[in-house]
Order: sequence, then C-alpha cells, then structure tokens
Amino acid sequence: MIFSRISTATAITLLMTTTTMAADVVIPAEKPAAEAGCETIAATKCMVDLKTGIKMAYLEVGPKDGRAVILLHGLTDTSRSWSTTMDAMHAADPSLHIFALDQRGHGATSMPADATCPADPKSCYTMPLFANDVLAFMDEKGIDKATIAGHSMGSMITQQVALLHPERVERIILIATTSKGKDNPVLRDYVLNEPVLGSWKKALDAKGITSPEAVWNATPRDADPKADEWVAKNWTVDSFANADFIKAITPETSVTKMGTWIGATAALLEVDNTEALKNLTTPTLVLWASQDAIFYFTPDQTGMLAALRTSKAPFVWKQYGKVGLPKSGAQESDLGHNLQWEVPKEVAADILSFMSTGQPTMDYTSATMAADGPKMTSDPGKALMITGN
Repeated sequence: MIFSRISTATAITLLMTTTTMAADVVIPAEKPAAEAGCETIAATKCMVDLKTGIKMAYLEVGPKDGRAVILLHGLTDTSRSWSTTMDAMHAADPSLHIFALDQRGHGATSMPADATCPADPKSCYTMPLFANDVLAFMDEKGIDKATIAGHSMGSMITQQVALLHPERVERIILIATTSKGKDNPVLRDYVLNEPVLGSWKKALDAKGITSPEAVWNATPRDADPKADEWVAKNWTVDSFANADFIKAITPETSVTKMGTWIGATAALLEVDNTEALKNLTTPTLVLWASQDAIFYFTPDQTGMLAALRTSKAPFVWKQYGKVGLPKSGAQESDLGHNLQWEVPKEVAADILSFMSTGQPTMDYTSATMAADGPKMTSDPGKALMITGN
C-alpha cells in the first residue's frame, strides 16, 4: 500500500555510502500457476477450517511433497497480492509447494468469530493470532516446516511465526517491513484516524450504523459509495504495478469489513519487536524499496537493521530503487512499498536464490517513469546489500 507525507531522500543518500466480499461484487478470480485439485471457491481459491476458528481461503500450486513456501499479504490485501510472484516462483521452480493465504478477515477468509470482537476489534487481530492461524494452517496441510515470505503487515506476522516456533520455519523473507509498527504516522493518521475512524465512521453514524456489531460487519462502501475512488487514489495506488492487477485489488479492498480495517490497523500500531528480535534465529532476507511511503529508511530500516544485528539470525538486507521519496512524501518516480506487485519476477528470483544459497540475487532493480509508462532497469552484479551475523 502507498500513502505517506515524509521524505527519506537524505537517508537513502546516506545508505548509498554504507558498505555491504459482498454478494453483489464480481471480482476477477486469482489464477494460480496450476490447479491445486482441492475444494475451491471463486473458481480458484481453496478452503480449510482451522482449529483457531477461522475458515481460511488460499491458493496452492506445486507438488504435495515439494518444499513448502507460504506467502502472507499486507493490511486489507488478499492472496491476490502474491499471485503474480507465486506464478513466477512456480515457473522458475515447479518443485516447490507454494501457498498464498487470505488471512483472517481478508479476502474470502472468515472474520474472527469471538463474541467480544465487535466491541474490541484490535483484540481479535493481534500478530500472535495471525501467526497462530499460519501455524494451524501448516498443521492442517501437514507442513512440518516452511519458508515464509510476508509483505508489510504480513512481514510482521512472519516475524511472529519465526519467534513463536522457529522449529517450524526454514527461512523468512520480509518485504516492506519494520521492527516497529507502534506509532507509525501513516497507519495512525492517514488510515485509522482518517478515513476509518473519521469520515467513514461519521458516515456510518449518519446512516444509523452505530452498534459495535453493525460497524464490525459494515464495509467502506457502506460508509461511502465512492469508497473505491478513495482506495484507488490513496491506498492501492501504484504507478509501477500492472494497471489491471491494481483494478482487481481495489474492489477487494473496498469490501474488506470495517472490523478488519479497525482491528488490524490498531493492532499493527502496537507492534514493537525491537527486543523480541534478539531471539530470532531464522535466516532472514529483507527487501526494501527506496520510495517505500509507509516504512521509511529512518526509522524503519535503521531500526530493523539494528534489531537484526542483536539477533542470532544470519541476515541480508537488500534495496530496490535508487531515488528516495520526494518532498510530497508519496511514491512518484521509483519502486515503493508494493515490491511484489511491481517487480514480481525479480522478487521471485530473490526469494528462490535466498532459499537455495542463503543470498538474494546480485541484481539491482530500479524504475523510472517514462512518457509511455514505467521502465524497469536491472544492474547485474550491483546489488546494494547489508549482511550480518
């Protein structure tokens, strides 16, 4: 997701010197690289009941006895967020058994069923609860150990899984990540305070949708018939991703329940893994782009690197993009927060390389906006990386 007001161009310059779904909504179905042969909904998604009380939707591709990879999306996204990268990974290595999950309250996966959830949404969307869903999914699918890749919120859930049960995790890949969601200005000011608890909540109040249960089950569209326009302009906007891909994501986001918008965002704003990451032992790859407009170089990447250096985990931090955020604080001229949307093949290649060698590729990928659209540039052998432990 893209949204911000703060520039990090100076920080990027410094780094360069550093070494080393509603019933009436029709949404195009995600298409995994091959048929999974399981019970499906929406043409391609599989379903499984988890012991955590969630009915989870997911995409699956690859042989049942293949090395397992689990892909976790970000706030208000779905498994579609990973679908193109999943295809690229499967095409490059058909031996892998790859899953992309719709997490609790997202996509076709059910909302948490606890009776206290509507009155206290945050309590039903904590990172340990998300992590327990992932572990329960692994149990149901008979997966003893997996490599897990997470984007944004999914990266914090990935951290939590590795911290809770390191014996179940082979490697982790954290895309557009941070060690600390606590007090993040974008999530706090430009998502939760406005529009979620601001104009959307006021609009629901005006329509008589005021009880905790009613708000929990409402959608942004219930608050604002033009919610899709806000989402497209401020949330799923990404000039470097495929336009049709973005068009498919936008309506899915607009029908994500308010309970998820409120609960998951509020829960993210309480995450602080600074101390917990000292106990991380799982080999870790971080991928970050220079115009990430949610998790900046400072304090997010500097904080993540500091935390990883205190851990017991070997790690690699790799940068995409060369140009820092402009004064607008919004992504304009280079790769940003949604790397797996923008350059799925390159992200897939880094994940596969890390799984096989412990290092991502040595290519340095950036982008420019030309008159006829975005142009991607790859500089072989010139990757900007920081390694440790």
